[in-house]
Amino acid sequence: MKVSVIVIIALVVIASIVAALLAINLAKLTSNAVPAANAQSDNAGYVNTSRLFLVSAKATYGMHNGQACFIINATVRNDYTAQQPPPMDNFPGNSSGTAYFGLTAKLYDKTGLIASSDVTSPGSAPLGVTEIGLDSGQTYTVEIDMATSSRNVDNYSINILDIAGYPIP
Repeated sequence: MKVSVIVIIALVVIASIVAALLAINLAKLTSNAVPAANAQSDNAGYVNTSRLFLVSAKATYGMHNGQACFIINATVRNDYTAQQPPPMDNFPGNSSGTAYFGLTAKLYDKTGLIASSDVTSPGSAPLGVTEIGLDSGQTYTVEIDMATSSRNVDNYSINILDIAGYPIP
C-alpha cells in the first residue's frame, strides 16, 4: 500500500516537471516568432497574372534550420477551372482545372528590395521550393521561409515560380 502511494506521488511529481519543461520550451519557441506587424503584402487578390487567389497572408520573424527568417504563411485558392485551365495544361478541353505551382517571395524595406533567399525547402526539384497541387476551388496554406538578416521588412510580394496543369517535371 505504502509503495503504491509513493509511486503515484513520484509519477505526479515527474509529470509536473515534464509539463513545466514543455511550457518553458513552448515559450522559447513562440518568443522566436516575432510578428511583423508593419509588413504588408503587395498581393491583394490574384498572384501575378494567374488565377491563384491570395486569400490571406501573415508574416512573422523567426528561425528556419538555424537561419534568421521572415516567415510568411500564405493561403491561396486555385480559381482555375475546366473552362479556364492553368497554362501548360496537357488536357485543354478536358481539363479539371487542377494547378501545380511553386510560391516564393520578395522582401522590401523603405529603400527597396532586401537581400533574401528562399530556404523553405532547399534542394526541392525542379522548382527549388515545394510544388503545390490544388484542385479547382481548393485552398492551401503554405509557409514561405525567406532567410534575411533584416528586421525592417515593410512589405513583400508573393510570386509564382512556375505553374502548370500537371506536375512540373
